Amino acid sequence: MAKRFNSSDPGTGTQYTSYSKRIINKDGSFNVKKVALPPSTRNTYQYLIQIGWWKFAGIIVLYLLLMNGFFAFIYLLVGDIHFNGIPASTPLNTYLQLCYFSFQTFTTVGYGGITPIGNLANIVASFEAIFGWMSFAIITGILYGRFSRPSARLKYARHALVSPYGTDGTSLQFRIANMRNSNLMEMEATVMLMIVQKSDKGILKRSFIPLELERNQILFFPLNWTIVHPINQNSPLYGKTRDELIEMEGEILIMIKGFDDTFSQTVHSRYSYKCDEIIWGAKYLPTFDTQPSGDIHLFFDRIHDYEEIPLPSSS
Repeated sequence: MAKRFNSSDPGTGTQYTSYSKRIINKDGSFNVKKVALPPSTRNTYQYLIQIGWWKFAGIIVLYLLLMNGFFAFIYLLVGDIHFNGIPASTPLNTYLQLCYFSFQTFTTVGYGGITPIGNLANIVASFEAIFGWMSFAIITGILYGRFSRPSARLKYARHALVSPYGTDGTSLQFRIANMRNSNLMEMEATVMLMIVQKSDKGILKRSFIPLELERNQILFFPLNWTIVHPINQNSPLYGKTRDELIEMEGEILIMIKGFDDTFSQTVHSRYSYKCDEIIWGAKYLPTFDTQPSGDIHLFFDRIHDYEEIPLPSSS
């Protein structure tokens, strides 16, 4: 009969009707999609704060193009006779000229080449000017929120390793490094093993077992940090093979937190390794060198490097 582990739910649920994907995605998010949520401007703000810079820039550019295209269409409905400075040309060129006027009004630049004539055109242009500076105020606020939001940007080794440890033992290891120039200190790591066990009734139950670390805290974090879990008789990995852990849908869940002195706030990072992402019988290669000048260089392109090494025969 399979060994049962007593463990508490860290907040991801324990009972499922079928197998699921990994708990923590590679980007640190949880594998949970929320559906049937009511629309909320607060959710939109959080989404724009959290997405990547390229996606954010794309959304802003698309928003500006759509809004100015919309107002140019309104001006076209008003009629080009209500605008001074538009040369007689094709409908497409007229629309493009109104698009340029819309951008100038939206951004409150107002070069003066095209001017509205009459009440209706001026009312629409006035509304667009107000809408434009309100839009840029909101965009500026979101930009400030993105720049001022503290976050940890850690690089994790692509594979965790099971390596020799001590005289005849083994250990689970993975390493991380800070990709930013900010100083992180008072770092703390929490690691647990998640395995899936099937009950007699066919219900899949997740068990979460904390992994005791050789060192779960460090004071400074200028170089890489190799986090080590000794695989001894008290370890849930003791006596387990790679295939057994894969069969149990094993996943190593990681939470790192530390103090960022740039923002004077605590930052967090989450990551996980599925058990098929663990290399058995290997050790990491050094990531930093001391230069002739005395400076220490940390090479991020070496963070994933390892070499295979035989494990003790007793493992």
